[in-house]
Amino acid sequence: MVFFYCFCAATVFAEEITVSYATLTAAYMDHIVAMEKGYALEEGLNVKVMRAGGGTATQTLLSGQLHFSSSAGTALSAALRGGLVKIVYTNMSRPTYRLVSNKPEIKTLQDLVGKKIAINTFGDTGHLATLLLFKKYGLDPKSFLFIAVRNEARFPAFVSGSVDAAPLSPRDIAQVGPLKGHILADTTKEVQLVWNGVAVSTKLLAENPLLVERFLRAVAKGREFARLYKEPTLAMIAKHTPSPLDVLSLDYDTVLGSMTEAGWVTDDVLRDEIVTRGELIKVTKLPEPGQLFDYRIIKKVYSELKKSWKPKP
Repeated sequence: MVFFYCFCAATVFAEEITVSYATLTAAYMDHIVAMEKGYALEEGLNVKVMRAGGGTATQTLLSGQLHFSSSAGTALSAALRGGLVKIVYTNMSRPTYRLVSNKPEIKTLQDLVGKKIAINTFGDTGHLATLLLFKKYGLDPKSFLFIAVRNEARFPAFVSGSVDAAPLSPRDIAQVGPLKGHILADTTKEVQLVWNGVAVSTKLLAENPLLVERFLRAVAKGREFARLYKEPTLAMIAKHTPSPLDVLSLDYDTVLGSMTEAGWVTDDVLRDEIVTRGELIKVTKLPEPGQLFDYRIIKKVYSELKKSWKPKP
């Protein structure tokens, strides 16, 4: 399902742009703050929010009906298949999953060989993070049986023992805690990948780089405000994601630990992900990172902000 709403101001100087979000949770607090604090409006931008999953958002981006997509991972898969999109900003690079088992006999990653691992969908962040984790430790991903289990069914499958392990978020683990599930690995400390950020069509990037810069400057300002001021940021997130404060606080802390330093990641991290995504979607001819990513604008934005700008509460 897709729906729209607008962070707009009655000004003739503001340009309307459409940006897609799968959700407006703490993972997108850089964008939320950019809109709520007026940083986007300072750049002369009225943001029309499109609520849509990554697949729909990427197709809309490719069609030219969307300016920016926050589903950078899905856009990257499309780019690997030849889609004319580029990732211009990476907000989070450390997946916040812990690989958890509820079986006492499974104590190490090696013990999982030949066992069943429940993921939400094939190719999602939890799946990809687990694959990168296994590769890091020299384990063949083909030695494990990944099973796609709908979100609402993963807990019953985990608790009942019908699966042997699952990548779970800190919020998930808070619920599993009393069930004595034990953590085999923390992907936040072990691997990096392109989680969320901003994707743009190569056409827009080539024809209107100034628009991309204005939007990324607003988002970067929102990001730095969110990093420094937790309480007002939680209040802004709560407008879009009504949840208990302790849950929002846990999500905020989790996202903070996953953020990149300045909106981009290195080529070696990108190459690892390109190879692993390529294997998942069966792309044999893999491009270099420079064909899929363009961090020049976000690097410029951060360089300028560090010299002349600080967030105020």
